[in-house]
Amino acid sequence: MSLLELSWLSELLAAHRLWAALAFGGWLMLCWYCLAPAWRRRRRGSPAAAAEWLIAYASQSGAAREIAEQLALTAGHDGQAPALLPLNDLSLDNLSRHSRALFIVSTYGEGEAPDNAALFWRRARHQRPALQALQYGVLALGDSRYADYCGFGRHLDRWLGAAGAQPAIPLTEVDQLAPGALQQWRNRVDHLFGLPVVDDSATETATSWVLAERRQLNPSSPGAAAWLIRLSPIAAMPQWQAGDLAQIRIGSLRRTYSIASLPEDGALELIVRQVVGADGQLGQGSGWLCRHAESGATLEVVLRPNPQFHLVELDTPSIFIGAGTGLAGLRSLIKQRQRQGHKDNWLIFGERCQQHDRWLAEELEGWAAQGMLTLDRCFSRTEETTEYVQHRLTNKADQLRQWVDQGACIHVCGRLAGMGNAVHAVLQELLSAEQWLGLQQQNRYRRDLY
Repeated sequence: MSLLELSWLSELLAAHRLWAALAFGGWLMLCWYCLAPAWRRRRRGSPAAAAEWLIAYASQSGAAREIAEQLALTAGHDGQAPALLPLNDLSLDNLSRHSRALFIVSTYGEGEAPDNAALFWRRARHQRPALQALQYGVLALGDSRYADYCGFGRHLDRWLGAAGAQPAIPLTEVDQLAPGALQQWRNRVDHLFGLPVVDDSATETATSWVLAERRQLNPSSPGAAAWLIRLSPIAAMPQWQAGDLAQIRIGSLRRTYSIASLPEDGALELIVRQVVGADGQLGQGSGWLCRHAESGATLEVVLRPNPQFHLVELDTPSIFIGAGTGLAGLRSLIKQRQRQGHKDNWLIFGERCQQHDRWLAEELEGWAAQGMLTLDRCFSRTEETTEYVQHRLTNKADQLRQWVDQGACIHVCGRLAGMGNAVHAVLQELLSAEQWLGLQQQNRYRRDLY
């Protein structure tokens, strides 16, 4: 074969390869053209695609977190995987990457953000990110007995609107976890995101208990009577963690209390203050638990997780601060610490009268004698001096700073008004900015206030 013929044959083969490549490419284009509309339809038909939406929560007692987790679980059952995280773990860049978001948020104190949202709010409230592509809904949980009802939820909703985000669901405010209002909100969410309709109220699991014992902790005290209530399970002992809550059902009434015991104690124990109205009438819940119910009476209890008040997993010192019935939540934590073999526990506890308000003296002083507890008691109604827990903290500021530098976690339990707010202010005053920021960033400042 001549050189001319070889050249012609080579060019012919190259042309065949070119046409084959063009034909294959054209076939791919045709496939894409035919299939892409169906793919786009499927994508448009899934209103809450996994990469699009977010569930963020701000929770102090655990209620907002529980609602968020139930919602995320339902979405997961529908083949979706929304991002679920506390607000403190949400950056503004991350938020701007989502097209849909639900915020389930509680209000703490007087319109404040809960502890697991405080850092986010400090960063975000003075910024205006571009959130025009975001559709959102805010569920604000609150208590109308407080002046700034649902305050943080309202602040967050206004901030989102100012950043250009569009409300897919109007701001929804729910007073004291009212079941009907929660279910109405959930129905709107299910409709918006195409989720299976779920009755959230049906997910609660109540257990039956009997009143086994009650003992007054402060006989002859000038303050209202306080009682240690001991309940025994009718069936098998359910499980809970130190720091969790018990919601007591008394008829149509529901009251939530900090749990003062561990399952290993064989009973559910509460510390309940007897409420007496201006007319001399006993409070409905406390009146029944402390006075009216006879031994052996049955009642229904819903155990509620309170992870924001659980012990930290790290082996670090622990400081426990409380007054009055706040001793309940602290007692369960101290019991758990002792079961874990930790001795570096410091309790600062306040009550009224030194003579009559040495609550659980034998137990607490026994732990102190065994070297398992550093015990500081404060009394506000003494002849010599009036001392509250915040005063004792000030007097022991050097010890406080030393424990914090050693990585201590601080747990505060009791009334928000008075003790809770005062302790918060004193801690900010006594600790350096670096120490205070470290407590918050590492979630070592935990509160159960009511």
